[in-house]
Amino acid sequence: MSAATPPQRSLFRRSVGAVFVVLFLTWLALVARELIDIGLLQVRNGQAENALWAGLSLDRARETADEPAELLQALETLDGLRDKEWQQKGYRAPFRLLQVLHRGQVLAEMKPVLEGRGRVLPQEKRRGDDPSWLYVELRDEARELTVRRWQERPGDWHFSVAGLSYYARPLLYGLPLLVLPLWLLFRLGFAPLQRMGALISQRSAQDLTPLPPTPYKELAPLVNAVNSLMLRLQQRMDREHEFLMDAAHELKTPLAVVQLGAEALDQGDAQAREEARERLRLGVQRATHTVHQLLALARSGADSLELSKCHHDLVDLLRERIALSSGLAVQRRIELELVSPEHLEMWLNRESMGSLIDNLVDNAIKYSPDGGQVTVSLGEEAEVVVLRVSDQGPGIPAELRERVFERFVRLDGARCHGSGLGLTIVERAAGQHQAEVLLLDGPGGVGLTVEVRFPKVLGG
Repeated sequence: MSAATPPQRSLFRRSVGAVFVVLFLTWLALVARELIDIGLLQVRNGQAENALWAGLSLDRARETADEPAELLQALETLDGLRDKEWQQKGYRAPFRLLQVLHRGQVLAEMKPVLEGRGRVLPQEKRRGDDPSWLYVELRDEARELTVRRWQERPGDWHFSVAGLSYYARPLLYGLPLLVLPLWLLFRLGFAPLQRMGALISQRSAQDLTPLPPTPYKELAPLVNAVNSLMLRLQQRMDREHEFLMDAAHELKTPLAVVQLGAEALDQGDAQAREEARERLRLGVQRATHTVHQLLALARSGADSLELSKCHHDLVDLLRERIALSSGLAVQRRIELELVSPEHLEMWLNRESMGSLIDNLVDNAIKYSPDGGQVTVSLGEEAEVVVLRVSDQGPGIPAELRERVFERFVRLDGARCHGSGLGLTIVERAAGQHQAEVLLLDGPGGVGLTVEVRFPKVLGG
């Protein structure tokens, strides 16, 4: 059973939703700022204004305390000035309650008209404790005058249901009007991405040509990434096609030898049949070797990031791989020598590194003369680990050392027949470990030394 497809999410809805969330949070921030301003700043200003008009009322009381009617008229005139000031500001004057007392007796009192306003007069006993009114009291001890003034606390309306609905109306009325413009704008904004998706979906599986450049800088990383992927896919397909062609070409010769040997087994005398069997054996041996090398080459073509690496003792691996190659060396009386420390831990892929060592040692044995010597050395130099394999063979001319890393390249006049893949596999396996391969003259100028330089710290 295939895994259930996760529900698809919409970037379009996500973007539109994000805009509305930002608008809502902005509206909340503005309303909060307004309410804080009303609750703190305007209350402070209102209290200062209340004290100012109470002080002016006390001055009028000092001048006309003996004439209550004249005092009331003076207070009404003063209140008219206050109302005019608020009218010039474009606002309604806050409600107020004013009392002027002499020796505790009320000389004059001015009450607001609150019917239908949703407010009640302040309770005299509570005075400054009434949360709906600001209160100030001024005294003239010498004349035994007291002025008490209550003023409507600013902002109370804003905190009521009516006030909060006033702030909510712009949001509630504005959001529906924004839906259509936002929908159109985001549709237009996502259109280039949809066109790109349609362009890719219309392509055939064989069409790996790059996407056309986009004029939008936000889409440029996506286009560049897709084009880079297509380029890598094209290169891989080209390598696989070339690999198949080369493999078919290389296998033709040993298979032809096998076919001729098989046909000759039923013909001729005993000597001819023996020669046919030998050709058949050599053909099968060569075909088998070629197939093994092709498989090693295919494995060495994997990207280094795809390899599973862990810590291994490279010295133990060298001993193991040299022991596997010792059979051919014994047949030809070739001495194999390993010069290395007791242990050397490295971060590596065991299979890939084993293939590298096998090809270096096998090549050195094949090209060394009978009774010769192959030296494998391992050591540390500065920031690198150096693996060297030296033989006493004919070596490789300096002008040809670049070509021998190409697949199926064999030098003219080489006395050993191979697939021409050994150094190609070595180079690729070294690349998987961020290493460098160098071809140098052998000790004393005799033979060839292959040097592989690994960085001490390899990415895990």
